[in-house]
Amino acid sequence: MSKTNFISLPFKIDGSQTGGFKVVDGIAKFSAAGIVIEFEAKIFGIMKTGVKEVRVPLLEIETVEVRRKFFRHTLEIWLNNFKTLNEIPNKDGRIVLQISKDDRARAEQVKRLLEKTRLEQDTIEFLKSPVSRLFGEDEETKEFKDE
Repeated sequence: MSKTNFISLPFKIDGSQTGGFKVVDGIAKFSAAGIVIEFEAKIFGIMKTGVKEVRVPLLEIETVEVRRKFFRHTLEIWLNNFKTLNEIPNKDGRIVLQISKDDRARAEQVKRLLEKTRLEQDTIEFLKSPVSRLFGEDEETKEFKDE
């Protein structure tokens, strides 16, 4: 990761995710807080829609996968927030960012960063949990309360 504490990754989203009429170019910035996606669509390759920015908090990111298909590489992101998902061109409930072959290593770094941060966050939440929540309300737990 750079001194700026985020990893930037240029991407494209092809017409198959946008209804076929527009192509999207953008840059995604990944950090421990989540993702900032800046993009601009070109309708019929001519008319630009203007730059749009969407922020995706870490808690809304379910899964990130780096895939290689034929001659292209993608970074696929699944979210758990439908409203945020609909702000970004998506396909079948996931954001599919086409990346250059040269950026594949950086995409793998993004995946590791987000997985590590999520694991750390889940661990912190687990450690903050009250004991009663960890063990539930089974009979053995109730016996300890009565004593």
